[in-house]
Amino acid sequence: MVTKLIKLIRIAHLSSYFCIMKQKIFFLSFAIFLLLGTGMSAQTSPVKEFILHNGLTVWVAEDHTQPKVFGAVVVRAGGKDCPGTGIAHYFEHIMFKGTDRIGTVDYTAERPWLDSISAGYDKLAKTADPVERLKIQRHINSLSVKAGDYAIPNEFENLISQYGGSRLNAYTSFDETVYHNEFAPQYIVQWCTLNSDRLISPVFRLFQGELETVYEEKNMYSDNPLLPAAETAQRFLFRGTPYEAPLIGTTEQLKNPQLSEMRRFFDTYYVGGNMGLILCGDVKADTLLPLLERTFGRIRAGVAPERHRVPLPDWSTLPTLKLKLPIPIVRAGGYVFRGPEERNPDRAAFMVMVNLLSNKQQTGLLDSLSRTGRWMAAMPLSYDFGDYTLFGAGFVPKIPFGSLKKADRLFWQQISKLRNGQIAPQALEAAKWELLRTLEKNGEDAIHRSNELVNAYSHQLGSNYPDWLADRLRQVTMEDVERVARTYINDDSVRIKKVFGHYPKDRVSQPGYRPVVPRHAGAHSAYADSLARTKTENIVPRLIDVDKDATCMQLRPLVRLYTAKNPKNDIFSLCLAFRKGKLTDKRLEAVADYMNDIDTRSHTHQQFGEALRSVGAHLQVSATEQVVTVYLEGFDSHFAEAMQLLREWLSEPKANEKSFKNLVREMKVAERTSLRDQDAVSDAVLQRVMYGGHSPLVDRLTAHELKNLNGDSLINLFREVTHTQLDVTYCGTLPDSVVSAAVGQTVDLDAVSQPYVPQLRPLVDYNKSQVFFYDNPKARQTTIAVYQSFGPMANESVRNDFSLWGSYFGGGMSSVLFQDIREFRALAYRTGGYALKPILHLFPNATVGYLTCLGTQADKSMQAIGVLDTLYRQMPMRVDNIEGARQGLINQINNGYPAFRSLAPTVAAIRAAGYTRDPNAGLAQALPSLRLINVEGFYRAYVQSRPRVLIIVGNGKTLDKTKLALWGGITQLKKDDIFKK
Repeated sequence: MVTKLIKLIRIAHLSSYFCIMKQKIFFLSFAIFLLLGTGMSAQTSPVKEFILHNGLTVWVAEDHTQPKVFGAVVVRAGGKDCPGTGIAHYFEHIMFKGTDRIGTVDYTAERPWLDSISAGYDKLAKTADPVERLKIQRHINSLSVKAGDYAIPNEFENLISQYGGSRLNAYTSFDETVYHNEFAPQYIVQWCTLNSDRLISPVFRLFQGELETVYEEKNMYSDNPLLPAAETAQRFLFRGTPYEAPLIGTTEQLKNPQLSEMRRFFDTYYVGGNMGLILCGDVKADTLLPLLERTFGRIRAGVAPERHRVPLPDWSTLPTLKLKLPIPIVRAGGYVFRGPEERNPDRAAFMVMVNLLSNKQQTGLLDSLSRTGRWMAAMPLSYDFGDYTLFGAGFVPKIPFGSLKKADRLFWQQISKLRNGQIAPQALEAAKWELLRTLEKNGEDAIHRSNELVNAYSHQLGSNYPDWLADRLRQVTMEDVERVARTYINDDSVRIKKVFGHYPKDRVSQPGYRPVVPRHAGAHSAYADSLARTKTENIVPRLIDVDKDATCMQLRPLVRLYTAKNPKNDIFSLCLAFRKGKLTDKRLEAVADYMNDIDTRSHTHQQFGEALRSVGAHLQVSATEQVVTVYLEGFDSHFAEAMQLLREWLSEPKANEKSFKNLVREMKVAERTSLRDQDAVSDAVLQRVMYGGHSPLVDRLTAHELKNLNGDSLINLFREVTHTQLDVTYCGTLPDSVVSAAVGQTVDLDAVSQPYVPQLRPLVDYNKSQVFFYDNPKARQTTIAVYQSFGPMANESVRNDFSLWGSYFGGGMSSVLFQDIREFRALAYRTGGYALKPILHLFPNATVGYLTCLGTQADKSMQAIGVLDTLYRQMPMRVDNIEGARQGLINQINNGYPAFRSLAPTVAAIRAAGYTRDPNAGLAQALPSLRLINVEGFYRAYVQSRPRVLIIVGNGKTLDKTKLALWGGITQLKKDDIFKK
């Protein structure tokens, strides 16, 4: 349950260090624009709209290509409706705690305790004296322990899982709060019942733990070096508006939560006229209305207070906004402008303008300066708030001595070209093609489509917004682009400059509460028993049929073509999957990056990219551990032209030394700016412990090693790759014979002569318990993990037991880890477990492992380690939670059935791994018969007495080294141990 802002920032952190270098460097250098991103969609079938009698809006989009439904409840209330208080975000957390019937064994007896707790928090908010506050907090704690005697933790989540649901989550944004998950369509009655009940009578139970969890969330974000810069920019740009306050709330407000204010927030905004229900997927819209009236129609009618748009301040007289980032060497600058809102008639022309500045094929006006080495990187970005649209452009001068003033001047020269119409007519049409293709693709599957409908409802755009936007895009002229560039890229802007430095970390200290451990964990409420009597059809997971879901043609002994039909539009996707990856040759990631920037003998990279765009196509090369993939996307109406360009690229590659020098320079910068935050350091340490010297951050190509190569040598390496076993996958509307013939004319199939040799990154098999520690004295949070290796696990039956145990122990909100670490003791905001299972058919004798991980406030590290150790030594057995874990695995298999565009690549990967059926088939068949005895048996045999490796990344001053030594020998890791330069 995280905000959109934090999701975007986390995405930047979790990205591969050296994948898409230019974007990575830009993100690290220019934090504010992590907030920005353009959303687009298209409607492939009409949206059915209903208004229930209580005013609640329902949008239903049918899609029968996958056996699931994506359901979302949207409330038009977010951070802007409670500036600085964090109430919208707090309440989002509370909505998972149940109702007067869900999550309690006796609400009548529980309620007096809850009312007393609410009164206690109101009193706390009015009290300033520290001694008196501590006394109130301790009283609230004692009341919470008493109230916990009636609570059934996570019952709502358990019920969602029991009735076919997976990926249950929520987020709070500035403009909306959204509750969502996927579910199997046969449980539509239960889903509607549960999700309407939670909106009718939510109860603020177990709030103490959730309060401390939000503290953990706040402290976790303080270790993110980008967030303080983003919040600084937010205050600067939005001063005087409801958008200027942090979404999660100010520190002072977090310390003084008032449940009575949260109740008022609920009463004000959670009413029928202010809420929307989005259902996308395998449903029949015409049959839903009676069910929706019986369930969601019970929500209180009403309308929320009218929102008044507060105008943004005048930016033209503001000084340069200097953003501190702890990143050396890299200079960065840019501008923020006001853009046209989503329903503004200028919107389509604005989107075309942005695409002409930078696009997927890297042929834009700003892209060209990066490609020719006139600056390091640049990127335009935009973000839509409910009341405003911001547009920004950031740029990074050449490293290390490039001038920011010169980069600034170059930026305005390119903008001048837009304003003066110095754009080729074909470039304008190419931009429109790319945008329309993106619109079409974003309407293809239930998840993407529902996300766009959520945004459309929240921002009051109407369900037909994508169609409206597509019509506008087709009509954009160059005169429109010139006008938009002059109108919106103007002096009413904010200049931004990155400076080296740190912002002080804001810490929310824990009040030291006694943990609330409910006595009824895993129990059933009377509500759950009643719901179980609802007639339903048991879910039978839909598995991938490797013989029917994609057609397979053997083109050569080592070349197969897999095809799947596109039932939605005329966009094709074609992948050349050469089965040789980075584990075979670590240089291949650099090869893939470089091949995206080469010339051909007939065209420069710029010309080649423009040729691709002129037929609505896009070409991208990528490398994974097992495969190098060449991905081509476009319209079937121009399939032949796109394939002809692919043939030129494959047969006539030409080195571009400027691109090679840029690649080396980007890798150097990435190396110098790596491991700048707690998450990145933790990830590097975990990989070092699990994989030893085979860690991808240790066994990697360095900038120094890359410099000793050249463009021609990288091209030659790519040529070698094209001789390796090849799977071609195609999704589109053309006949297989046409595709097969085109592939034969495009790719030198006779040169494919080297069979696939699967490679493995082996897990380390530890034979004794020990501790690995990395000291990060600036971290507010400590990352704590436990890694266990189980040796080979070649028996599929044992692996099935492992899957169920892993799901029960660390797989979701009802897992042992989530409940005992987060829910009961509030020791972490995020915690979970992850099974590490090499592919059975390829590596039956490889070591199998399991990793648990959590992040906790530094001064609670030893407590968290103690609880984690106890859970491993004396794992609690909760029968109902084991049933939930079993059902959760069934739901994951069913709801994970791929979208139509992914079917052919998925079938190809399954067959390449040596399977003749869905790898989940054995587990799906076994799950109905797996029970407590299987979980307990696996735990006793493989986990309880097995050596455990404790991994700690954090401030060493908060750790008791004497106690840690009882775990095993301590090894302190240094940066050179976890990252190779």
